[in-house]
Amino acid sequence: MADWEAVGLSGFDADLYRQLLREPGVAVAQHGEALGVPVATVEAAVARLVGVGLVRGGSEEAPAPVDPRSGVGMLVRERRAALDGVAAMTDQLAREFSAGQLRAEPSRLIEIAVGREAIEARIEDMLRGATEQAVGTDTPPYVADGSHQVSSAELALLDRGVRFRSIYASEVLDHPAWVAHLTSMAERGEQARVLPQVPLKLLIVDGTTAILPLAGDDKPTSPAQARAVVVTDSALTNALQVLFDQLWGQATPLRLTESDAVDPAASLINLLASGMKDEAIARQLGVSGRTLRRRIAQVQEQLGATSRFQAGLQAARHGWR
Repeated sequence: MADWEAVGLSGFDADLYRQLLREPGVAVAQHGEALGVPVATVEAAVARLVGVGLVRGGSEEAPAPVDPRSGVGMLVRERRAALDGVAAMTDQLAREFSAGQLRAEPSRLIEIAVGREAIEARIEDMLRGATEQAVGTDTPPYVADGSHQVSSAELALLDRGVRFRSIYASEVLDHPAWVAHLTSMAERGEQARVLPQVPLKLLIVDGTTAILPLAGDDKPTSPAQARAVVVTDSALTNALQVLFDQLWGQATPLRLTESDAVDPAASLINLLASGMKDEAIARQLGVSGRTLRRRIAQVQEQLGATSRFQAGLQAARHGWR
């Protein structure tokens, strides 16, 4: 009877409804006798069935059941719509819960993750819980001889259609393994930009939860000594989101995929503007250093520029970036 309880009916209500379907036009008293219960019990059950739209008519006359193809279907749809409404309120209720918890115990605002494994696990949890967007910044040190693997949480986030924006320090472009990683992420939908310098490592999910390291990157620590602070919905997370948005506005779009490189000249300009060194650009474009220098000279001539900086300004005016 658990299935019937899911739409608000008791086991007896379900039994009576089946009885009515099998024997329509029978008086309430007769149904009571057939089921071995008092008439008042049957009348109460009929009233509940009338209330949910499965029966027409009251207890004074023979109750008439509604065709289950319409009655039960409508009941299920109404219950599903009600549950969808409750589900839609979940985020708002969660925010109210968090706010209440913070008022009662402000220390809940801050959580300290200790150790590299704990930090990575917390980041995975945050990414898996993202519903609207995730934004992040990354800065040196970078591992030059190893690939930065795309985590399952990052893939799941992008597969769900959650917007993912990242800002990287331009130094990342000097490492082939990282360029391969960024290209892979871009192909999956990540939006990436670069800056010559990024002030900190940071991840913010849905604008409400942020994680950042406690120690600066100039203070290397062992995996066991690593510390990160997790900040929940507060003025501090709002400020961190504002910081990210300001950096995003200053950063240069990073276009590494073939679909982004519609115009080879525009692609070259963007790689130059991103701060990528000639050696890395040549590797990215699959050309020799000599060929790259020739292409840069051609682009500068095409734009009437005497330097890379001027080329970038002219490209922006021409809408290349």
